[in-house]
Amino acid sequence: MVDLLIEIFRASYSTLYMATFIVATFLFMSGLDDIFVDMYYWFHHLFMRKKFNKFRYESAEKIHQVDEKPIAIYIPAWHEYEIIDKMLTNACSTIQYKNYDIFVGVYPNDPPTIMKVEQISRKFPNVHAVISDKEGPTTKADNLNQIHEGMIRWENKTGIRYDIIVMHDSEDVIHPMSLKIHNALIPEYDMVQMPVFPLNTNHLNLVHWTYADEFAEYHTKDLFVRQHFSGFVPSAGVGTAFNRWIIEFIGTSFAKNIFRSTSLTEDYDLALRLALGKANLLFTYKPFGINCATRGYFPHSMKASIKQKSRWITGICLQSWQTIGWRGDAKFRFVLYRDRKAVIANIINFFAYVVILYLIFYESIRFGFAAYRELPPIVIKGTILWDLVVIDSVLMLWRIMHRFITVRRVYGFWAALLSVIRLPVSNIINFSATGRALFQFTRAAFHKKKLKWEKTAHHFPTETEHATHY
Repeated sequence: MVDLLIEIFRASYSTLYMATFIVATFLFMSGLDDIFVDMYYWFHHLFMRKKFNKFRYESAEKIHQVDEKPIAIYIPAWHEYEIIDKMLTNACSTIQYKNYDIFVGVYPNDPPTIMKVEQISRKFPNVHAVISDKEGPTTKADNLNQIHEGMIRWENKTGIRYDIIVMHDSEDVIHPMSLKIHNALIPEYDMVQMPVFPLNTNHLNLVHWTYADEFAEYHTKDLFVRQHFSGFVPSAGVGTAFNRWIIEFIGTSFAKNIFRSTSLTEDYDLALRLALGKANLLFTYKPFGINCATRGYFPHSMKASIKQKSRWITGICLQSWQTIGWRGDAKFRFVLYRDRKAVIANIINFFAYVVILYLIFYESIRFGFAAYRELPPIVIKGTILWDLVVIDSVLMLWRIMHRFITVRRVYGFWAALLSVIRLPVSNIINFSATGRALFQFTRAAFHKKKLKWEKTAHHFPTETEHATHY
């Protein structure tokens, strides 16, 4: 058996060496821009804190001194009858703001969801069902465009004119003070994005916690760098507020295509178009000293997570590349590269695990069975590959350290410690989602078909879970 393994390893030596070299080289190159982002963040966080995280140190009294502008909240809903009533009831009962209306986009072939929304609207008259003129599901962008047209019809009927549009999903736990904060920051800013953090849950729900890990790092570190370095803050699709007049200006055919109907990530696409148009975009964390963030449950299963993330990868990496290309100055293109490199990075990161495991097995055979006389080492001290492996190891520890710091910032010590264990799970999901996204995008292009909205099953926290969090 050992002799057979030695023969296999000897025959695969060149392939393993080349695979190790390619993976090590890519990890090094990818790590360079990660290092740049991290160093940019820490320099500004330590020495320019008040300028870097603007409004965090402002007095909370200021948000109460601004007159309430009319706000419209958009919630697209397709087969959300199990949770939409709970979400709307919670929002209308807890939001500390008076001058707002909620418009829920529903489809004529989804009567249970329509019924639930209309039941809530009888209790809370500021909730309105906007029934699409198309059967569902279309894309989320198309649903949002339908909501916008419904809002305009309501304006024409009532004489109200909404100044701010806020986007949320049917599973969101909206922070009670979020509208007050949006009201205070718009129209000084054309788009305001506040953090999105998955709710705390049992640590055995590894898939859900991978979202918590990623959002904690992205929404307490990376977005600050993007905003100050390039001016491009991508919308998360929830917890995003827009100056209504600006997004109508950049939309085509007035209300018909504000959200690009063919895009699977209409939130990212709209923010990208705003940034290219030199709109003033803001990301703010703990504004006015308030720990304000949109919370919610994310997928708990691998299958659901892969399905959701494949949509994100398709929209952010592939469709935006196809429709927008590489526009903007060097700084802007750098953040576009950061977004789009995920297509390659997710694949390489997964194969890095495969190469490392194979390498460990290879070296174990060499030393464990005295076969080192017959099998040459892969990584030899003093070679370029050795240097790359050492540097990549340092970069990996650097990444783990930043993941730990950012997760601890939001979820505490134990969640941060366990985030290290969850890294392989996250990489497996991202690799699988990338493969699925590439397959679906290529197939749709080949058959000249439109990609459709793939709904993610949602869960809204119970009263006990909600009370525990807040």
